[in-house]
Amino acid sequence: MGGGGTLMTSEQSALARRRLSLGITNVGFWVLIAVAGLGWLVGNPDGRSGNLPLWLVAAIVLAIVSAQAVFDFVGGFVLIPTRHPQPWKFLRRWVRGILVHWLVMSGVGLVGIMSLQWTGGFCAGLALATVALALGRGRLHRMISGASIREVTLEGGETLLTTPVEDPAFTGGILGFGLRAKSLLPVRWLEAVPTAERAAELHRRRWQIAEGLPGRAFLLVLFWNLLGSFLGTVVFNFTDRPPGLALLGHACWMTLWTFLSLLVMPSLSRSAVFAADRAAADAGADPRSWIRLFPQFTGEDGSPRAAIQNIFYPIPSAQMRLERLAHPHLGFVAGNLARSNLYYSWASFTLLGRAVHCNVGRPSLWVFPPSA
Repeated sequence: MGGGGTLMTSEQSALARRRLSLGITNVGFWVLIAVAGLGWLVGNPDGRSGNLPLWLVAAIVLAIVSAQAVFDFVGGFVLIPTRHPQPWKFLRRWVRGILVHWLVMSGVGLVGIMSLQWTGGFCAGLALATVALALGRGRLHRMISGASIREVTLEGGETLLTTPVEDPAFTGGILGFGLRAKSLLPVRWLEAVPTAERAAELHRRRWQIAEGLPGRAFLLVLFWNLLGSFLGTVVFNFTDRPPGLALLGHACWMTLWTFLSLLVMPSLSRSAVFAADRAAADAGADPRSWIRLFPQFTGEDGSPRAAIQNIFYPIPSAQMRLERLAHPHLGFVAGNLARSNLYYSWASFTLLGRAVHCNVGRPSLWVFPPSA
């Protein structure tokens, strides 16, 4: 066990560090582009540049796709925790993923422009797009990953959802809200995870559903993004700008706003992990073996450096989870804010949701980033 309590192999730990560096570089690249875009926009306060011509829009889209493709290739082909996929297999998955992603983003942009013209801001469009993402999450998972979702019933009568995603870091999540919510697991977990450990994880998820954490996280994320959209519209006066320039400014501002969420939400999200672990232990489903096993499946186990752990890892290290398991959890539990917002940030018209270290270049994780 290393200084940070990691239970991964040395190869997994080295790969995790390289992926973290890639994610920081990828996110930093788009943050700098966003700052430059807002700087240019501020330099044209009266919007005299007019709307963006079609050829310029096409050039911007092509430049964005090309730039992100470089990061995606490194994250999805070079720095992959298993054998490198066949080039054509990787390309086929990646093309499928970006086509669906850009189709969604195009719809978000269109809704955003309509919202700006009809309501004077992007908030209404963002709210509508976020709700659509929540309702269509299962369908988008199938479209992007190519993996179906099937309902299965375990021996004890519990019903859950499974999907045959090959990516080793895929953890699934909770699909739906309230009484209709169900746990989504990778099929391989039914075979590779021992019965006791799987029972502990299922209890953790049942507790999260019973406590309404998916819905709570959704509402908090929606509020956060609506607040950012409102502030950006007011500060940069998007309402009085041509629609194309306003949408470009909105994308740049929400990239910075989402970047801020990447810094603050991980520390808020860890309480949900600790509380779910505690709930499983209180119910007699000892999660300690599963906590030790989890890093080997996901290739992620925090960092021995506290600052990096607090900012970049909403899933605490195994050592931290085991230490906190000895104490009852007290206080408000916000839910899985950090990784939920990676998906719902699509409605904010930003690429940061697929630029972070946990899922860059891996379309199977864009809709359901690794969570615990």
